[in-house]
Amino acid sequence: MSLQSIICEIHSKRSRVWTLLTDPKEVAFWAPNVRDLEIEPKGILKIDSVRHFRLDVGGKIETLDTRITHLTDGEMFVESPIGGSMKLQDKAKYMKFIFRLEQVEEDSCSLTLSIDYEMKGLLGKMLEKITIGAFITQYRHWIDRLKTYAETGRPV
Repeated sequence: MSLQSIICEIHSKRSRVWTLLTDPKEVAFWAPNVRDLEIEPKGILKIDSVRHFRLDVGGKIETLDTRITHLTDGEMFVESPIGGSMKLQDKAKYMKFIFRLEQVEEDSCSLTLSIDYEMKGLLGKMLEKITIGAFITQYRHWIDRLKTYAETGRPV
């Protein structure tokens, strides 16, 4: 079992940051390589919802499907890969992306993103640093952009 985390304080209301994280229409303003995001059932984030991502990965369009496994509305959600052309579900015994928001002050919150995972097989374990390193790098970039968008209201 391995765990990687990114923590960022955002000078914006928690409810605003929650909306930016969970509304498919908002994600495009801060996650530039997300070409499309749909939630099933239609637009409703709840336990067992599936999020369908179309991602630009190095100029190639890849898909990623995740299932929401835990949810406390306005505070946290956990999603795990279940399908898509990236085949994360085939590379890891388990993988969870955990998003948690905590109120720090009236107009400030803390966002913690944790990736909890265990890779499959010898090759998966050997490539773990590359695979997870790429995720962490991408998510750091996304969270920096999310912070800017949440604090300024300007798409980045």
